[in-house]
Amino acid sequence: MKDIEKINMYLLSEVAKLKSLTQGSFGLDSHILYDLYFDSVDLMDLLMAIENDLHIVIQDEDLETFTTLRSISNTIVHYTH
Repeated sequence: MKDIEKINMYLLSEVAKLKSLTQGSFGLDSHILYDLYFDSVDLMDLLMAIENDLHIVIQDEDLETFTTLRSISNTIVHYTH
C-alpha cells in the first residue's frame, strides 16, 4: 500500500471518529465545512490528532488550504516526505 493510501485511510478513520460518522458516508472529496460541518474546534481536534499520531507539525498558513479531506491528505503527504 502506498503512503497516500495509508494517509487517506487514516484521515477517513479520524474524521469518522471525530464526527461520529460511518465510514463510507463521506469521502476524500467531502468539503469540511459544507459536507462535514466542521467548526473551528473540530478542525483543531483533527489537526492535533494528525500532528500527534503522525509526528508532524502543520504550519498555520497551510490550514487555509484545508477545504476537502483530499486537500488535508495532500498537506499531510507534503509533511511526511
